[in-house]
Amino acid sequence: MSATSSPLTALQRQLAHPKSRLRFDTALRSWAARDAALVDAGTHERLSEVLASRDYARHDEVLYALLQRAALAGDEGVVAGEVVLNAMLPAVPRIVGRVIRASRAAIGTFGARRGVTGAGVSANEANADVQAAVIGHLWEQIRCYPLRRGHHVAANLVLDTQRAALRALGVDVTQAAAEVVTMDDVAVHQPLAETPAEKDPSEELLELLSWAVEQRWLDEQEAAILTARYFGEQMGRDGVATDRQLGALFGVSQPTATRRRNRALDALAEAGREWQRSDLG
Repeated sequence: MSATSSPLTALQRQLAHPKSRLRFDTALRSWAARDAALVDAGTHERLSEVLASRDYARHDEVLYALLQRAALAGDEGVVAGEVVLNAMLPAVPRIVGRVIRASRAAIGTFGARRGVTGAGVSANEANADVQAAVIGHLWEQIRCYPLRRGHHVAANLVLDTQRAALRALGVDVTQAAAEVVTMDDVAVHQPLAETPAEKDPSEELLELLSWAVEQRWLDEQEAAILTARYFGEQMGRDGVATDRQLGALFGVSQPTATRRRNRALDALAEAGREWQRSDLG
């Protein structure tokens, strides 16, 4: 999946369209005239400025006022929901990454990769599916937000969205391995207007490989065999190099290549769990 064709990018384009922005501005001006909580957020541009600040209490006030309207039936609720959704989109890549990591951790695996995962679905396709699901769950959380929760509004939306996405994947969110986000670590404890770049699963794997070598979780041979498997020029029908191809490349038999690959993957899994812990620390 390329960033140019991802569900997130498509939605960002849709919500950035002049017709959408005009609809947002019209609604925000009307609401700001009647609601003191939105007085300085009467256009999309001004709302973005508020959410780009580090005044998180102010974020709560603005988002809560919008969520009150998003709970309404009819066009007003839809537009308010879209305004909040647009404001929360910068948090989506981080949610997607944590959902993928948590689902793998819950089944004792780690290894974002370019090849096939699960029942013949490529990692890129799986990432697109998770991204689309996360956006859908975020929309549901916005429209059904429990209005008794007036504090940590953005953080609540992120956490509730992540948990809903994990439940949909069949992950028990009570498992320690699945609970990979704490309130202090939520991506929205930064200005919401800061949009992190999307990271392709292959980039994530390459980053992990580099970290694992640097931290000496992998030796040179293990790093070489994994790099050749996932990033080399040769690949089988699964999108990664086969053990036979790896054997020919390194001058060993196929069984030897299989043993080395499995040993390298075990080491990478251990490195991945440590990498996850260091990322959360």
